[in-house]
Order: sequence, then C-alpha cells, then structure tokens
Amino acid sequence: MRRAFATASSVAVLTVTALAPAIAGSKNDDGEDRGTAMSTTSAVLWFVVVPLAVSAIIALFVMAPGWIRSAQRSTQGGFLDDPTLGDRLEVEGNHKAAIES
Repeated sequence: MRRAFATASSVAVLTVTALAPAIAGSKNDDGEDRGTAMSTTSAVLWFVVVPLAVSAIIALFVMAPGWIRSAQRSTQGGFLDDPTLGDRLEVEGNHKAAIES
C-alpha cells in the first residue's frame, strides 16, 4: 500500500509540474502583446522537416568521404563497380607473369 501511494503521489506531482506552464500560459501579463498563432503547416515544417533536413545534411557530410574513397578504389581501370574488373586484373597479372618469365 505504501508503494502504491508513493507511485501515485509521484505521478500526481509530475503531472502538475508538467501542466503548470500550460495553465500559466492562459493569462495575459500587463503589456504583453501576443503574436499570431503558428499554423499547423508551419509547425510541422519547423519542428519536423527542418530537423530531419539538418540531420540528413550532417549524415551526408559524414558518409561522403567514405563513398568517395571506395569509389576511387573500385575504379582502377574500369567503370564504377565493374563486375569484370577482378577478371581483367587477374588476366593482366597472368600476362605480365608470362612476359617476365
């Protein structure tokens, strides 16, 4: 019973603490000039789209050097991700070995 009372009182205190700014926001202070309300579209833009775009740009800057390095390594004498590159390098190595011997 004691644990249930402690849990219930903790939840009540946290709820009141979280609701206090919302309740206080309904009153106007002297000299307060409220601006226009933010539209739903504007709110979604600022609080969803902009943070996702910033995260995507940061991820791009972090991953781009790896993409460039791997592309440079895979284009030695062929197109990017050329499936015959390994075969051609093996054949060239055999020709060089045959010429040298």
